[in-house]
Amino acid sequence: MPQVAMDMTVFTNADWLDGLEYWDLQTPAQPIDLAGIELEVELRQSPPAETVVLKATTTNGLIVIYANTWQFKIPATTMMLLPPATYVYDMLGVADGYIRMLASGGVTVIQGVTRPPEVGGVTQVAMGSGAQVLGYVPTSVPP
Repeated sequence: MPQVAMDMTVFTNADWLDGLEYWDLQTPAQPIDLAGIELEVELRQSPPAETVVLKATTTNGLIVIYANTWQFKIPATTMMLLPPATYVYDMLGVADGYIRMLASGGVTVIQGVTRPPEVGGVTQVAMGSGAQVLGYVPTSVPP
């Protein structure tokens, strides 16, 4: 599979649900099955930065594979922990003893304005199985 350059804009008050489908170049095009491929993404402020701001994988459930499609499934409760900024990422695919770069680019995280009832005022956030995010959770929401 070729590497894809893909920039994304996401918000701190909404689920991150971007994804990508894979099709071959035959006529008619056939879906490329992604079953069995483990995916891993890390967001950092720059490639050499030590701090991983967000780690999403198929193992921790923040990336889901549906046949020929991968999709981020990062809930708003996790997104609210990300400091608004521009980050870089790449996505590695691991299968059959090989590691391939599948996608890379920038992610702009924008501070959301509206606080959904299930997010605003949350003092503890359930991160799911292995999600890793640096940031803070507000204990109160300004009026």
